[in-house]
Amino acid sequence: MAPALPLLLLCVFVPPVVPEPFGPGDGAEDPKALQVSIPRRPALDAVLAGDITIPCLISYLGPPPTAGTAGRRAVLGAPRVKWTFISEGREAEILVARGDRVKVSEDYRLRASLPVFQQRHTNASLLLTELRPNDSGIYRCDVQHGIEDGHDILDVKVKGVVFHYREGSMRYAYTFAEAQEACARIGAHIATPEQLYAAYMGGYEQCDAGWIADQTVRYPIHTPREACYGDMNGFPGVRNYGVVDPEDMYDVYCYAEELPGEIFLETAPDKFTLEEAAARCRALGAELASTGQLYAAWNAGLDACSPGWLADGSVRYPIVTPRERCGGALPGVKTIFLFRNQTGFPDAQSRYDAYCFREGTNSFPEAAREPEGLQEIVTVAEKLEELQLPRAQVEIESRGAIYAVPFFEDAELEKPSPSPEDALGTGARHPPLDSVSPAAPLPGAGVPRGCGAERGSRDPAEQGAPGTVGECAVPGHEPSRT
Repeated sequence: MAPALPLLLLCVFVPPVVPEPFGPGDGAEDPKALQVSIPRRPALDAVLAGDITIPCLISYLGPPPTAGTAGRRAVLGAPRVKWTFISEGREAEILVARGDRVKVSEDYRLRASLPVFQQRHTNASLLLTELRPNDSGIYRCDVQHGIEDGHDILDVKVKGVVFHYREGSMRYAYTFAEAQEACARIGAHIATPEQLYAAYMGGYEQCDAGWIADQTVRYPIHTPREACYGDMNGFPGVRNYGVVDPEDMYDVYCYAEELPGEIFLETAPDKFTLEEAAARCRALGAELASTGQLYAAWNAGLDACSPGWLADGSVRYPIVTPRERCGGALPGVKTIFLFRNQTGFPDAQSRYDAYCFREGTNSFPEAAREPEGLQEIVTVAEKLEELQLPRAQVEIESRGAIYAVPFFEDAELEKPSPSPEDALGTGARHPPLDSVSPAAPLPGAGVPRGCGAERGSRDPAEQGAPGTVGECAVPGHEPSRT
């Protein structure tokens, strides 16, 4: 009996096998041991040129694994965090972090950081500064810790849009004080330098000098060219004339953000004059929308291929999804101008649809169905020589030039340089491409560039002399007479 005693004692003193105290997560039926969440409340307020912190919280169903944990959960001390931006089905890495080491992608250098993560590894919130229009999209927070991983996503929409605005009767018509009043009159504010730069970084280009809030005059250029010099060194940039005499005359860059109501398109078989459009909106308990309100609605997704009256007497229409018959291949708020040099609002007796604004909601109907029989809206803005600044002030620089090819010009003979807007895709926001009113005769505009006009020659219409519309012999395409 003595030899059996050790065996008996062994059976008594061997402790039973119990699960590790880390908690569930090993078995397929267990919930994940690591959870990642992006809280939806409070709602994030993402505005152009501002900052945003997207929260990403990490939690464990038990003590987090450490370097001293035994078994297959042995890992390095801190979790690995990766932030990704997703837009139009494409992914772009923002940053990757583990512990004190953070690698930020070049496209987000100096803009993206994890302000709390190094002090608290359960908080991987992303700080993104100097927001741009193309920062709108889906943000994904991926966390990996040992064999455990998790992720969450959040859709972010950057509010706010910068747009160029000018007096209907002429170019460069505002003093600094008048420029501020003009933006306020159309339901907007004069843009700040930060807002204009953020819009530029998002793809915005406009070769027209305009006032901004700090009393400087600037314009954003992605494709430097004659009369549109960018940073004046042959590189893209926001051209800055510096602080200018407040009595000098320029256009203005305005900024619109909030839309405290809804914009809707109102139409009729015979369309409306300006007065009839205003009366129709009033009859519906609304008013003619302002230009700033239409830009804000476009920025929020309004798309309608129907030119309509606005409160300032202009005729515009918002295009989110470009199509050739609706003003060209780029999105934007399109404008119907009376003259080829992009001045003059249509005559008040012309007939168009109406864009109405009603307070109380911040939504608008889905894009109106394109009316039957709608004629193609043709974009015909000539490339013009610009007014020159005094040579003592800026050597060989103009106040900006409209850069577009007349629709009757031989596109193969003279194409503009590829625009960065095309490379950004249809999801990015772009400067408006403006149109000549089909209801009004064109004034003399000189000879189009494709018809042999000498480079540097001034347009007769710009000099005040009667000009003639040039005709280009393009096979199968007649120049417009409207």
